[in-house]
Amino acid sequence: MNKVVLTQPSIRSDSIKDALKAVGWAPVEMPMSAIAEGSDLDWPEICLTAEKSRWVLFPSPAAIAVVMAALQRQGLRWPSGPGIGLIGPGSREMLDEWQSRIAGLSTAVTIAPDVAPFDAERLLACPELNRIAGDKVMVLRRDDGREAWLHTLADRGAEVIARSVYRMIELSPSPGANEWFGAQAAGGCGFALSIASADAGRRLANHVLALPDADWLMRQPVMTQHPKIAQALRECGWREVREHPPGVSALVHALESLRKPRP
Repeated sequence: MNKVVLTQPSIRSDSIKDALKAVGWAPVEMPMSAIAEGSDLDWPEICLTAEKSRWVLFPSPAAIAVVMAALQRQGLRWPSGPGIGLIGPGSREMLDEWQSRIAGLSTAVTIAPDVAPFDAERLLACPELNRIAGDKVMVLRRDDGREAWLHTLADRGAEVIARSVYRMIELSPSPGANEWFGAQAAGGCGFALSIASADAGRRLANHVLALPDADWLMRQPVMTQHPKIAQALRECGWREVREHPPGVSALVHALESLRKPRP
């Protein structure tokens, strides 16, 4: 087995592809969603507001990618002053990718959960975010992001400033996907899938279940990075779901384990 299907948006999969190729995997891009920057965003204003904030929180690696790409495009630097809140190792890897390209970013203080599960709720448990009464806290997020944890910040006395900086667009497998799946099944060429979203995994499962080789295809190993996503993937029919810690390096390590014979 040396092929792995990447279902992430292209803005996320580029760094993953390089890491996989470096250890002999052949990535196959099959994005089940695309990321679009929010419309009519005033990036200088966002930077100015961030500069006046105590913390700027990023609920996902995608949010980091969108914001940093916009700052680079407009020649803006990361504002001095605010700390950066991240949800886990995957977000830290994404931030690290941008540090050499965005002035001021490398000196920003960062906080993130140090134990799983790596999500917004765990970020809220960081001690620094329990001492925010009277502080401005900016959240740069997806347009349909959950509201509950913003209310938690407000309940702790923070002035919460939320900006929707991107939206997710659902995609279907490309026209060549069925042919590719059929060829793998005909040749008995096992492959792995990397699915980081329950919605993406559900939509891909619905597509695969309509194919002639559905049973074989649904038995291919699926790698994902959160217990809730793993459970959702099992519920929609994927037979072999394996959890791994967040981040590209953890995905690579998990895939490498597939090459080792089970005892």
